[in-house]
Amino acid sequence: MTKPTPSPVTPVDAGQAEFSALSVVIPTKGNPWAVARLVESLGVAVTEMPAGVRTEIVVVDDSSYDDGERIRGTCEKAGARYLRGPRRVGAKRNLGVAETRHPLVLFIDSDCIATPTLLREHLDFHNAHRGRQDIGAVAGPTVVAGEAASGPWRTVRHSLVANAPWNWPLRFEQLWWAATSNLSVRRTAFETIGGFDEHTYTVVGGEDVDLGVRMDAAGYRTLGHPTAVVVHATDGITRLQQFRRKLFLYGRACVYNCARQPEHTRWWPNPTTVALAAGATAALLPRHRLPVLLTAAAGTALWFGNDTRQTARRAGTTTGSAAAAVSVDWSYHLGITLEAIRRGKPTLAMKRFDYFPEERFVPTAPGTSPEGQDEETR
Repeated sequence: MTKPTPSPVTPVDAGQAEFSALSVVIPTKGNPWAVARLVESLGVAVTEMPAGVRTEIVVVDDSSYDDGERIRGTCEKAGARYLRGPRRVGAKRNLGVAETRHPLVLFIDSDCIATPTLLREHLDFHNAHRGRQDIGAVAGPTVVAGEAASGPWRTVRHSLVANAPWNWPLRFEQLWWAATSNLSVRRTAFETIGGFDEHTYTVVGGEDVDLGVRMDAAGYRTLGHPTAVVVHATDGITRLQQFRRKLFLYGRACVYNCARQPEHTRWWPNPTTVALAAGATAALLPRHRLPVLLTAAAGTALWFGNDTRQTARRAGTTTGSAAAAVSVDWSYHLGITLEAIRRGKPTLAMKRFDYFPEERFVPTAPGTSPEGQDEETR
C-alpha cells in the first residue's frame, strides 16, 4: 500500500497571533498520591514556560469523599482548580475544558508525570505551526518509568494490544488518533467537533480514538511531537491481573468504537468468540456434547499455543513470558466477545475496529514502515 507523502508545513502567517496561554486538564478517580506527584511535576513545568505565558491546571475528580478531600487539598496548595465531575473520563475532560478559557488545552492522565519541558514543548510546537489552520491536536510520547524493574510491565511489552499508541508520536509525523495521556488540542478544533463523546460503553476507553477520528474527518490533523514527553508511572499496576482487567475493559471499548464508527471496522476471527460459540453448540447437541467440548477445548489450546509461539519468536522471550502476554491479549478478545453479546450485537464479536490503518499515519522519516505491533493494537 502506498503511503501518503507528508504534507509540507504551511509557512507561519505573520498576522496570526501566537498562543500565549495553556490549560491542563487532568481527569482522575482515587490515587491522591499519584495526583499529588503529577501536580508537583506540572508545577516544575510551569516554571519552564516563557515569561508572560498564562497557565492553569484543572483536576476533575469523582473519588470517594476521603480521597477527594486529599486531592482537593493538593490542588489548593499547588494553585490548581479542583472540580467534582462525572464518572466517564470523556465527560470529565469536557467539563475541564468548559471550565477553562485558554486557546490550548493539554490532557494528561493522573498516573503520569510531566517532564520539566512538557508544557513549553507543546506551546512552542503549536506556535511553530500556528499558521496552519488544519492543526487540531499535538500528541507527545508516553514513556514508562521503571519498566525493567516491574515484572508485569516487562511482560506487557510483548503484548500486541497494550500501550502501543504511546510510542506513535516518536515515529509518526501525523496520526489518525492519539492517546490522551499526552495530547494537546486547539480549543477551536475541540469545540467544533463537540469534544469527547460522553456516552461510551465503559467509564474509560475508546473516547480518545473517537475524538481523533472525528477530528480527522472534520479536516483537522493530529501531529506527533517526539520531544514533548510524559512519563507513565508503574506503581499503579503491580500485578498482571490488573493488566488483564484493563485490557478486558479496552476490549469492551472496542465494541463501542465499532458501533460508533462501523465504516472503520473489519472482520476478525476472535478466538474467545469461536470458543464460546463451540460451547453453545455443544449445549444444543446433548448426544455429542462431550466430543464437541473436547474438540473446542483442544482447538482453543492449540490457538493459544500458536499465539504464544509467535509472540516468543517475535519478542525473543521465553515461552512463559510470551504466554503471560498472550493471556493479556486474550482478555482483550474476551472483552470484545462479552460486550458484543451484552449489547445484543453478536456480529461485533467477530469484528475489530481498525485502529491502525497504515495509510492514515505519516512516518516522520520517509521509508519508515509500521511495526507489526501497531497493526494489532487495541
